[in-house]
Amino acid sequence: MDISIPLFSAPLLLAAAFIALGFLIYPLSARVGVMSMGAGSVIMGMVVLIDLPNGLAIESLVLFGFTVVVGLWMVYVGVKNG
Repeated sequence: MDISIPLFSAPLLLAAAFIALGFLIYPLSARVGVMSMGAGSVIMGMVVLIDLPNGLAIESLVLFGFTVVVGLWMVYVGVKNG
């Protein structure tokens, strides 16, 4: 089985930027930091779910499905408490 990770994928770079920005902003505004990290997690999870490897379909669906759900929850908590 050959798994290739697209290092220069625009959505994955955007997700990494959101997560990094969330870590940097968190000391200043926890709400905005959590929302940014959650948005990055949702983007990353959705990119992987759209491009599931054939041999790891169920495992990837569970693992990255949780990533999307937790990311959406992080964004929801940030918006709700705003």
